[in-house]
Amino acid sequence: MFQIRKLSDTFGAEILGLDLSREFDDATYAGLKKAYAEHSVLLLRGQKMSDERHVEFSRRFGELEIHVLREYVSPEYPELYRIGNLKDADGKPIAIPDAGAYWHADLSYTSRPSRGSIMQSHTIPVRDGKALGDTLFCSTAAIWDALPAALKQKIELLKAVHRFWDRYIASRKAAGQDVTISPERRAGMPDVEHPMVKLHPETKRRCLFVNEGFTLSVVGLPAVESRALLDELFSYIGRAETVYRHSWQVGDVVMWDNWSTQHALTVDYRPDEPRFMQRTTLMGSAVF
Repeated sequence: MFQIRKLSDTFGAEILGLDLSREFDDATYAGLKKAYAEHSVLLLRGQKMSDERHVEFSRRFGELEIHVLREYVSPEYPELYRIGNLKDADGKPIAIPDAGAYWHADLSYTSRPSRGSIMQSHTIPVRDGKALGDTLFCSTAAIWDALPAALKQKIELLKAVHRFWDRYIASRKAAGQDVTISPERRAGMPDVEHPMVKLHPETKRRCLFVNEGFTLSVVGLPAVESRALLDELFSYIGRAETVYRHSWQVGDVVMWDNWSTQHALTVDYRPDEPRFMQRTTLMGSAVF
């Protein structure tokens, strides 16, 4: 069927022997789904999926959703969210630049956080023979396991508020863009509350569910205490023992479990060094 090679001692695996441009039998998909749940991040190198096939393949893992930033989705296949710094003939960005250059879980700011994402690399910045724009992944299950017992007990029954627009506006302004969000658009993406610890429905492992990108505050705590608690938890995110650093190659397909991982982009490339990715987003479940 295919081979599996671990990417780190903690999580992540490379899948060998599959050509994603072709359809598989049900047994192969079942094996991939099992590996996806077990390893949280799957890597398949040297792939050449068409946009249509990317969407088709992704649908075998669940229902797809269209990203809230509609201006950055593919016109032909809106399930494909575009990430990078490419522009059209008029100089308008066709993808969201430097997306996620901070630890975050995709769509944690929605009532049903996404199950995961399936991203294919098309253009990678390279300088002096070295690929740039690595993505860091961390295991939120491993982070939970590493927390002191007293801290686990403190947060196990707490909830936190997640918000999208503050981080989005800040990141766009940092990139030199003037962004204004209408009241109507804000109203369409209100704040949500989630438990700070969630049980993964497939692996049954507890996962820390706060992130520096979108977690705003802890429900029921004074502002100062809330900030201190979140900062303490954030200090565990990104520690070396829970991180897999992915160096991209053209044709890489990376699938990550959004419930048991977080990720962050390394922005070490210039705006004139082209980068372009497309990803699908697996719709979340009310169970998680």
